[in-house]
Amino acid sequence: MDVRRWLLPLMAVLAGVSARALGAEIVLEPSAVHKLVVEGLFKDGGRYYLQKGSCSAYLQNPKTTLDGGRVVIRSQLRGRLGAPIGRDCFGVDLATWTVVSGLPGAQGSIVRLDDIRIDDVGDPNARLLVDAGLLPSLPGAIELDVMQSVRAMLPGMSGQIQAQVQALDIEAVRVEGNRLSIHFDFRLVGR
Repeated sequence: MDVRRWLLPLMAVLAGVSARALGAEIVLEPSAVHKLVVEGLFKDGGRYYLQKGSCSAYLQNPKTTLDGGRVVIRSQLRGRLGAPIGRDCFGVDLATWTVVSGLPGAQGSIVRLDDIRIDDVGDPNARLLVDAGLLPSLPGAIELDVMQSVRAMLPGMSGQIQAQVQALDIEAVRVEGNRLSIHFDFRLVGR
């Protein structure tokens, strides 16, 4: 039996599998994760609105950390919760610190935070209001566009070749220590 007949195709297949398994990785320090959160969520004058109108509630002044495999966002909850009457809101003012977290996962070129939950509300009285009225306003998932951020980074890189990301597919996302690790495939075209 001629070993070369099956060895060369096997080596080609293994080389392809090996190259595919390595992929690429972006490791985001906590400051970069924070920037993604601010760009993706707090883009309405530095606020993320849970409820708009005469009775409104929003999160502001976020601080992002990574803990227990989750992306944790501590922010200030402010607003007025109650019943709208004309242009006014008959209700109570809210001003307390909250901690919201989500599990990072992959979806195309997006890091998606699923299993969104309120981990802490600083004021116990506000917690009752949050559970009763604002909890349903929380999204089922929060999406952070990694491809948009990578595209924004490239023009700042010096060099004579202009690079453009044409495709990015996130394969896995994990919190490792205090960093967010994103494994992905991508297509980069240089001009």
